[in-house]
Amino acid sequence: MSFSTPPIRALALALACSPMVLGSQTTRDTAATQTLRPVRVTVTRDASRSTLELPFSVSRLSMDSARTGARRGSLTDLLITVPGLTASNRHNPTQDPRVSVRGFGARSAFGIRGLRVIRDGVPLTLADGQSAIDFVDLETVGSAEVMRGAAGALYGNASGGVLDLRSAPLPASGVRGQLRGTWNEDAERYSASVAGGGSGWGWQGTLTRNTSDGPRDYARFRSTAGLADLQRKVGETMLRAQFTYYDTPEGENPGALTASELSRGLVIADSQNIRRLASKTVNHKMVSLVADRSWDGGSASASVFGAERELYNPQAFAIVGFNRYMTGVTSRVQHGGLLRRHLWRLSAGADLLSQRDDRRNFSNCAGLTGTQRPIATCPTSANQGVENIHQLEKVTSAGVFARGEVTRSRLTMTATLRGDRTNFNVRDRRSTLGLIESINMGAVTPMIGVTVRPRVGMSLYANMASSFETPTTTELANQPNGQGGLNRELNPQRGRTLEAGAKGLLGGRLLYDVALFRIRTTDELIPFEIPNSGGRRYFRNAGETSRSGAELGLTAVLGAVDIGASVATLRYRYEDFRVGTTVLDGNDVPGVSPLTSSLFATGRRSWGFVTLEVQQASRSAADDANLNYAPGYVLWNARTGLTGATFRGIEPVIGLENIFGRTYSANVVTNATRGRFFEPGAGRRVYVALSVRGAR
Repeated sequence: MSFSTPPIRALALALACSPMVLGSQTTRDTAATQTLRPVRVTVTRDASRSTLELPFSVSRLSMDSARTGARRGSLTDLLITVPGLTASNRHNPTQDPRVSVRGFGARSAFGIRGLRVIRDGVPLTLADGQSAIDFVDLETVGSAEVMRGAAGALYGNASGGVLDLRSAPLPASGVRGQLRGTWNEDAERYSASVAGGGSGWGWQGTLTRNTSDGPRDYARFRSTAGLADLQRKVGETMLRAQFTYYDTPEGENPGALTASELSRGLVIADSQNIRRLASKTVNHKMVSLVADRSWDGGSASASVFGAERELYNPQAFAIVGFNRYMTGVTSRVQHGGLLRRHLWRLSAGADLLSQRDDRRNFSNCAGLTGTQRPIATCPTSANQGVENIHQLEKVTSAGVFARGEVTRSRLTMTATLRGDRTNFNVRDRRSTLGLIESINMGAVTPMIGVTVRPRVGMSLYANMASSFETPTTTELANQPNGQGGLNRELNPQRGRTLEAGAKGLLGGRLLYDVALFRIRTTDELIPFEIPNSGGRRYFRNAGETSRSGAELGLTAVLGAVDIGASVATLRYRYEDFRVGTTVLDGNDVPGVSPLTSSLFATGRRSWGFVTLEVQQASRSAADDANLNYAPGYVLWNARTGLTGATFRGIEPVIGLENIFGRTYSANVVTNATRGRFFEPGAGRRVYVALSVRGAR
């Protein structure tokens, strides 16, 4: 379907006239006209604030309103309506969704980069800046807050923003339970949860089982996730303890396709990955404790957590495994008042994170026979060959920040200053000398912002901010020369952002947001591959890149119909980048679509709902030379469901994804060798979900 067809012209016209999606509407069982309320967020490291008071772009999404009836199988089911944010479902069990904001995070080959990820006040982003969130079960997520840009001044090692995931509120009294099942032709998910409260206590438990053969060949997946959550209010202090368990005994890696394979709509896997048994098994456990206290004019919070993660990851180039231990402490205090007719707020905080990886790399001997199987690296018939790397990697990061805000009449001035220091330390465990390498990286990241309120329900804002982002331990450890230790030629990337925008509420029914930005980045971290390296990803610094763009969105309530639209444009270029003798100045940075948009409409009646969605992305470069491109696409989705209020707590949903069976690349593996740039999206799929709720 081309962009010139009448439905897409209509979509383009609607988006051209609209700003940003904010899922603030509440579920309605009647067709009565509703009034939207200003969205309040907590992602600002301050007390709960209206988005209209903040000098940067921030969105709040509700799992059951932004995309009513969605499958909850991936972060894409929650985040695709946020302008400027791209969440790519790779349909690859060994990879998290690739999430990028304004291009930050697009380079990620594993996990989430460029964003700080938080759940219920506890950081999920590691000390080195990487976030693995495969253990986050969307059945336990009630809402999310997304800060786009200006994140470095508040959260440190992040360039693109913050993703703050929140559990649904626990019941104040009584007990409630839910069983949910979701089925399609290649996957099943079963989830059971129970929650209760009373006498100052609140608790919940959730257990979810996933099984899938995947929409592609060689994409089998099995996982079990559990969450236990306990709250206790003691005076004015709320204590919250959580325990997370996640186990994936099987996850196959189908790899990427060539342009020819993608155009033919094939669902095959990379034969190299099949032959080398590329896959991943994970076991993850995490425990955390959070304390929040409020008083007249102020509040404070602190969290402490510890986690253990075991990974065994055969890949085409090697078998990678590690035992990871993570600990962290965060704290924040905020107070405000009135002084000489000026409303003021001050907040300060500190973060201390530690990460310890016992990393081992082995030769992958799977699929090698005869003369292909060298005795030196594959001395036995086992798939795991000799050990090539065994090193202990330690990362510690410490950061402190202070934020001040003064309001006089309709004008608010905000200033934030943060300092961070990250230390990478590696000890070679194979050497009798115990060789040790160490690298220190640090930055000071200020932000200044101003907000003007011309009238009630409207806000104009602008900010200047800086950011920095360190390489991860994996990015530092993957050296082109194949040796262990750390790549000392890799520097952290640093950015400067200018942003301005408007947001507000019109007539109690229309929520809008407009943002314009320009970002200059030096030493941006760029992935690449080396021929015959088996797909291993290496990293280098570009001299300078630039981003300029606009984000627009709209949420409106029109009687019994909710509508929302978002559109984002991004010009993302190399300004100074040379690879050998090749000059890449002026080329598009790969992996990012210059134009993305979405549109949804949900009609609600007393018996249930009907939703229609459209998603669009323009073609994007797949390599630095801009010789290969992922084609653009338009996807249509529809779903309908019945409400439990009418059917005694039973809520069935049926959905149809990719209605027209469009062949497209859901994710781009940038700068890949062998022409394998494209991870295809799923074709037309029908899914059925059934929820049964009860309470007493």
